[in-house]
Amino acid sequence: MTSLSFDGLTAYYDQTRTFDPSCFGQAVDWLAGRFPPFTFPAILEPGVGTGRIALPLVERGYQVTGVDISEEMLKVCTAQSRALGMNSTFRCLRADAVCLPLRAMSFDLCVAVHLFYFISDWRGAVREMLRTLKPSGTLILLHTGFGTEVPYLNERYRKTASELEYTFPTYGVRSTSEVVDYAVSLGCAAERVDEPEWEWTTKISLSEALEHLRNRAYSFTKGVPDAVHLAVMDSLQRENLNEAASRGTEVEVPNRISMILIRPLT
Repeated sequence: MTSLSFDGLTAYYDQTRTFDPSCFGQAVDWLAGRFPPFTFPAILEPGVGTGRIALPLVERGYQVTGVDISEEMLKVCTAQSRALGMNSTFRCLRADAVCLPLRAMSFDLCVAVHLFYFISDWRGAVREMLRTLKPSGTLILLHTGFGTEVPYLNERYRKTASELEYTFPTYGVRSTSEVVDYAVSLGCAAERVDEPEWEWTTKISLSEALEHLRNRAYSFTKGVPDAVHLAVMDSLQRENLNEAASRGTEVEVPNRISMILIRPLT
C-alpha cells in the first residue's frame, strides 16, 4: 500500500467531517442535473471511507462502487449501505487507488474527495482513475469543507510539534492545483464549479475542537508519538484558555463545497 490508511479513525470520522446538509444536498442536485444518473449511472469513489458521499449518490439513483484501503472504514460503509437496502446499487472493495482491480473504461464518473493528500504515488492514482473512465467520463475532485476542524488550531498543532522536533511525513499533494495541472498535462480539460448556495459558516466550540484533536480524530495526528502529542495538546489547552475570552466560546469557520471537473480530451 502506498496510501495512508484511515484505520483507527472510524470512531470520530463522520462526526468530524460534517457539512451543511442543505449545501451538500444542493451540490448533489447540481451533480445529478449535470450528469443525470440514467445517462451516467456508474460511479467509482476511491477513498470511499464510511460512505458519507457515496450513499447519498446511490439515493439519487447512481450505481456506486466504493474503494478503500481501510478495512475498518469498509466495514462501517458496508453496514450502513445494507441498513439502507442498497445491496444491488452499491458495492465496495478493499484496494489501493494506485492499483485499482477494475476494468478500463467501466465508469461514467469517478469522485475523489480530499483524497490525493494521502497518496504517495498520487500521479499513479490519477492515471488509474482516468483509466477506469469511459471516453465520455469525468473525474470529479470534490471538496466538502473543514468539518469540525479549526484551521488555526491545526496550524498551531503542527508548529508546536515541529518545535518539539517531530517531522510530519508528506504523503501526497500539497494542493489540488497540482492534481489539476498534472491532469491537464495528460490531455485533460478542467472546469471549476463554485456556487454561492454551497457556502456556509460553521460554529465550533474551542473545547470541542480541542477534544477532537486530543482524540486524534484527524489524519495528520496519526503518527505523532504519544509524548509529543500530549505535550502539544497541553500547550494548545493553555493557549486557548486565554484566547477563549477574546474569541468567545465558539469559533466561526467559513466553509464551502466545490468541485473541479476533469475531462479527458483524447
